[in-house]
Amino acid sequence: MANKQIKLLGFVKTGGTIEVLTGLHIGGTSDSIDKGGIDSPVIKNPVTNEPYIPGSSLRGRMRSLLEKKTGAKLIKMTNDIWLEMYDKDNYDDEAYKFALKSQVCRVFGNSASDPGVPSVLVVRDAMLSKESKKLYMQSDLPVTEAKIEIVVDRITAHAMPRTIERMPAGAKFDFEIVYKVQTYENGEFAENAADNPETKCDHKLRQDLENIFCALGIIQEHTGLGGNTSRGHGQVRFNITQFDAKTVDGDAAEGFKLPEKKPYSFSDCKEAIKTISFSQYA
Repeated sequence: MANKQIKLLGFVKTGGTIEVLTGLHIGGTSDSIDKGGIDSPVIKNPVTNEPYIPGSSLRGRMRSLLEKKTGAKLIKMTNDIWLEMYDKDNYDDEAYKFALKSQVCRVFGNSASDPGVPSVLVVRDAMLSKESKKLYMQSDLPVTEAKIEIVVDRITAHAMPRTIERMPAGAKFDFEIVYKVQTYENGEFAENAADNPETKCDHKLRQDLENIFCALGIIQEHTGLGGNTSRGHGQVRFNITQFDAKTVDGDAAEGFKLPEKKPYSFSDCKEAIKTISFSQYA
């Protein structure tokens, strides 16, 4: 390609609160070692010492679920990490085109190809909501809880307790996800170009957004966030109070429709996705 022209057309923003239904553990680090203290602390804001949900944790869970949904072929990145990625070592000069065809990589990016495919998804850190801050301050409740779990030796029946810090049920965190509507390097955005991997279009945009909400739905209904979900941790609910599509100038995208009631259900958002169109702004 002789010239490159990536054009930004607008944004689709989703926001609201993540409500913790069962204790949520997203690991952090401890500055000290206390005998009989917390073995596994949660991540906290270093300034306020309040727990939060890193955007990387939510984003990583979403990507993993979409890779499983699409049945992507994974490659080994490190000793313990496998993910869908297209690099020159495994895909030669076709790595870029493979990445463009991937429902996962066109959203989350593919830096290993040449040229790379930039990510178009921004997942912000979810900070403790004002409502939850007020609740804990007024009631003098601890912002986190300590849960003792017991590992039993199968041979000796010796009990080995460990203490895991969790964000308690009822805590709420403000979340925001931004999808950047932009072209690939050819500068084109069509109404329908599903058969052309190098051109973005409304069809792919709607598919990307459907995949994002599919991942959020799986997290809420079937898996959860953070660690130890198989032992009951990390059940959450997404209360969506913002879902809008705007042009790069800040104007509401024409034709986009949402019901007036809030919070929005996943069904409301999926129906609204069918009305999204940005090809007219290309």
